[in-house]
Amino acid sequence: MREPVYLRALEQSDAILMHQWHNDRGLYELLGGTFHFVSRRAVEEWLERKTGYNAPRDEVSLAVCVTTSGKHIGNIYLRHIDWCMRHAEMQILIGDTGERAKGFGSSAIRQLLAYAFHELGLNRMYLYVLTDNSAAIRSYERCGFSVEGTLRGHLMKRGGPCDVHVMGMCACDSRRDDA
Repeated sequence: MREPVYLRALEQSDAILMHQWHNDRGLYELLGGTFHFVSRRAVEEWLERKTGYNAPRDEVSLAVCVTTSGKHIGNIYLRHIDWCMRHAEMQILIGDTGERAKGFGSSAIRQLLAYAFHELGLNRMYLYVLTDNSAAIRSYERCGFSVEGTLRGHLMKRGGPCDVHVMGMCACDSRRDDA
């Protein structure tokens, strides 16, 4: 089956779109982070730090692109890679609002999991998701993640405390789904 999106390395030319996404207050309602305005220069400097030859060895930062058009619609990341314990945190955002709820995020997650488990040799992936982000939770579950716990009042969002699920999966869970 041909995936509807593909992953590629982030480039400096992605800064324009990323700048727009990072200044989208609505996007941050879905994410764990706090909204704050970001300059284009800050995005360019971030890209330089994360994608150059001196990029951190405990991170992978990739663009999510639509297969048919090559359009860059979001980013997906591995963060806090622990090479000894063989686990990492996954983060994703579909920044283009018109491209959400089309299965693109699930496709990107499946590809990142295959890369993490089969090429990098990681054993476990985990993520954090707002408990009221039901669309994201369903997508993560379709990809093999399960809720492992809830961090009560973990974030401040919308003027008050917000709960966050910790979701995770192991490489053996991925192999079961492939069978």
